[in-house]
Amino acid sequence: MIEMDAVKEELMGFEKFGAGRIRLGASQQACRFFLPPMIAQFKMEFPKCRFEVKGEDTPRCLEMLAFGEIDLAITLEPVKISEIDFVPCFRDELRMVTPPDHVWAKTGRIDWNNVISENFILYNKESYTFRILDEYLNEKGIKLSSSMEISNPEAAKELIKVGMGIGVMANWAVEKEVFDGTLKSLPLGRKKLHRTWGISVRKGRKLNKAERIFMKIGEESGCHWMVNRSL
Repeated sequence: MIEMDAVKEELMGFEKFGAGRIRLGASQQACRFFLPPMIAQFKMEFPKCRFEVKGEDTPRCLEMLAFGEIDLAITLEPVKISEIDFVPCFRDELRMVTPPDHVWAKTGRIDWNNVISENFILYNKESYTFRILDEYLNEKGIKLSSSMEISNPEAAKELIKVGMGIGVMANWAVEKEVFDGTLKSLPLGRKKLHRTWGISVRKGRKLNKAERIFMKIGEESGCHWMVNRSL
């Protein structure tokens, strides 16, 4: 709290000079689930600060950071990118998502020996999420024989509900559907597949006070979010 109070005092002085804009990048899902409460908390203390948000996936957000098009980005942890500093905020879990009448939903476990017969509905193959999943499956010696690429998670869930295939999605992304029984969520195996989310910034860039306190809120919000997950 002492650190937060000190940063708030700096920001108050910062605002006297008329500054107060954060250019932010975030994925569609981050914009929908994570970003609103973070901005709401920030604006309660500092209503004069403006946000300019660009909705893009992690690879594009990292590009925009590199070219100075945005100041901060809510991304997955960058892989082998030395030009980016990353502050982790929270982790989620990727799980298998099926219709409730699927055989795996009934047994409560995934039969990887018969996975070749399944049609997968997956997110953008250029995304970090797909790369993480692909590496996980490669470790198991599994290659997906049939897949459909859907960039809209809500559309993917609807296709899974009607039996068009199965998918791999974050636990929080299907929380409502699992609760009401329209989808089933299963762990991928004994070794769970996690992703780390956080705030990325171009290495060496000096943060202003508004950006520093927003990153602090991001860390605190991430801890709160993880504690309150029900899946």
